[in-house]
Amino acid sequence: MLGRVVKGIGGFYYVDDGTHVYMGNARKNLKRGKSIIYVGDVVEFDLRHEDGDCIITKVRERKNFLSRPPVSNLDKLVVVFAAASPNPNRIIIDKFTAATLYNNIDVIICITKPDLVSESDLQELVSTYKKPFPVVTVNGKNSDGIDELYNLIKGYNVALAGPSGVGKSTIMNHLTGRSDIETGDISSKTSRGRHTTRHVEIFSIDKDTHFYDTPGFTSLDFPKLDKYNVKHYFPEVSGYKGYCKYLDCIHVDEPGCAVKKALAEGQISKSRYESYLAILEEVKKWQR
Repeated sequence: MLGRVVKGIGGFYYVDDGTHVYMGNARKNLKRGKSIIYVGDVVEFDLRHEDGDCIITKVRERKNFLSRPPVSNLDKLVVVFAAASPNPNRIIIDKFTAATLYNNIDVIICITKPDLVSESDLQELVSTYKKPFPVVTVNGKNSDGIDELYNLIKGYNVALAGPSGVGKSTIMNHLTGRSDIETGDISSKTSRGRHTTRHVEIFSIDKDTHFYDTPGFTSLDFPKLDKYNVKHYFPEVSGYKGYCKYLDCIHVDEPGCAVKKALAEGQISKSRYESYLAILEEVKKWQR
């Protein structure tokens, strides 16, 4: 039989074959090393006739996987941040987007709490990200923007990521039609949100759209890249490939750089370019 792992707790796995969810265990050889099972894995399994539970016998090849949180086969990652409360940390956001693209996952930008900032400040945020990524603005209080977000994720395996307290659980509730996914408030002492989700679980919005609810999805391990590869994970920068004077241009201080020209003309966001430079410096330190 074939199904998808939709939840894993304490060594038990829940496998959905499209009509029924079975609880069970994995064979011993699937509990170690590279054979570890992730939520999102497509697996082969057998049923135990004595109790109706399942035994996972094989994990099908993955499209991708993340070790923290342990999920696989994501198509899109919705990077969520608030316009305010908490204020957006742009370098963290841009590390998220770069690491997501590195892992062969598409990015969607979702900006919440638009009512807490002026229209001009909101549009500045939107314009920063709308060139490299699809951008949607969502107001969790009245669900404005939820339909637009749903249209962007329909038919895909999707997760939400971003700082605590930006409204990820509220978005989940709106999208899934549930009201029991716990939401967290902003702590008055730390100005950070309280973590609410405690395990990875997949909710199906419809037959073809599956949402991964994950704990602590507030950062991604940034891969150790070569300094010449960082530009590949900034779409607005990589779009100028072949236009610079030098083929190996890293867009810092080389003459005839098309990216620096586009930056000066306002075609590339200054804050995104600053994030690119910051990540590039980190990569150079790793290589020393």
